[in-house]
Order: sequence, then C-alpha cells, then structure tokens
Amino acid sequence: MKLNYFNILIESSFPILMSLIFVSFFFSFLLFLKMNIVFFFFITLFFLFLCLVVWVKNVFVEGLIGNHSYYMQDGFKICFYYFLFSEIMFFFSLFWFYFDTSLVPVEELGIYWKPLGLEMVNPFSLPFLNSLILLSSAITLTRVHYKFLVLYKDLFFFCLTLFLGLMFLVFQMYEYNMMTFSFSDGIFGSLFYFMTGFHGLHVFFGLLFLLMNYFLVLKNNLLLNHHLSFEFSIIYWHFVDVIWLYLFIFLYWWSF
Repeated sequence: MKLNYFNILIESSFPILMSLIFVSFFFSFLLFLKMNIVFFFFITLFFLFLCLVVWVKNVFVEGLIGNHSYYMQDGFKICFYYFLFSEIMFFFSLFWFYFDTSLVPVEELGIYWKPLGLEMVNPFSLPFLNSLILLSSAITLTRVHYKFLVLYKDLFFFCLTLFLGLMFLVFQMYEYNMMTFSFSDGIFGSLFYFMTGFHGLHVFFGLLFLLMNYFLVLKNNLLLNHHLSFEFSIIYWHFVDVIWLYLFIFLYWWSF
C-alpha cells in the first residue's frame, strides 16, 4: 500500500456509461412488461453485466498496484453501504405497497386478499425447499469466509455455495411454470412476480459477484487485510437471504 492517504486515479467513463445502461435496462424492462418484447431486455442485461465486470476488474487492478490506501478502502465501504441502503429502501417500498394493498383491499378486489380465484402454490412445498437451499448457501458461505480468515481456501464449500444459489434460481423458474396465474392477473399477480422476480435478479447478480471472488480466491489475489470485494459479496448474499425470508413469510405463507 502507498503511504499517501488518497491517490488521483485515471479518469473513468464507467459511471456515466453504467447510468445510461441502467436507464436503457429499465426502459427495456417496461417494454417486456407491456409488450412482451424480451430482445432489448436481454441485450441491455448483457451490456449491464459486461460493463460491470470490466469496471470491477479495473478497480481491482488499481488495488493490486497499490492505489487503494486504507482511507480509500473506507470510502469504498461507505459507498457500498449507501448502495445497500438504497436496495433496502427499494424492497421496503415494495413491501409497503404490498401491505397497503393487502391489509386494506379495495372494492375492485372484492374486499378480499388475496383476490378470489387465484391459487397459490403450497408454501411448504417448493418455496420451503427453496428457502432451505438459500439459507444453506448462507451457511456454507459463512464457513468459506471463516476459513479464509484463518488462511485456508475452502474451495469445495465455495463451489457448493454457488451450486446452491444456482439451484435456487432453477427451482424459482420451475415454480413460475407451476403457477396458475400470470403477471397480468390483478395487483396480486403483478406484485408477486415483480417482487420475486427482482429478488431473483438480485440473486443472479449476487452469484456473479461470488463467482468473481471465487476466482480471486483461487488465484490468491485477495489479501487478509485487503479483501473488500469478498466481504461485500458476502454481505450482499446475506442481504438477499433476509429479503427472501420476508418474501416467504408474507408473500407465500401469509397469502396462502
């Protein structure tokens, strides 16, 4: 590490580029919802992933050559926690809307919640299995982190964590195929697919984040006193675990 507190880094176009891609992503998502056009959605999702990977790689290279002092690492932590807070508020707004709609259902819904005629999947079948899978991945990831702190690379449990996360997404897609209602079946259908879909998207990006750190651990590119990306990926993964618990309790169990 360099002794100076801060370093003037090379100017980057990634912040403005990521902003433009995010705007395009949400517009393509609206096209997908309104007109069922999936092409632009997957194209923007691909460029979002590509830009994110290259940007993270550049930031990591800056750290390897010693441009990230401890003060700059504190800055990264603050930025990450701001980002995590924005994610919490995003899901908080969704749950707020969900409770506002379910606790005081309007006359158009027949004053019943969930709306009559909609059949939910049994929460103690596939959703419960998915809950066990995601919580198990949190346990295995905690073991990986603990072993890393004692200078041991537990690659088997790291791979197991990635496998469990992937299985969660596979079972989630299978569950969607089992559903007897769609996104357009009233406000409950819209909320159900929107909330679980965005959670699944967060799980997907969390898996990519963990996969990147898997290769960093594999190649011994993370130091005991400088492994912020690994810590951030662990915190983010536990975040999606907690969000899923709330989804399971209120969206699956309570609405069954």
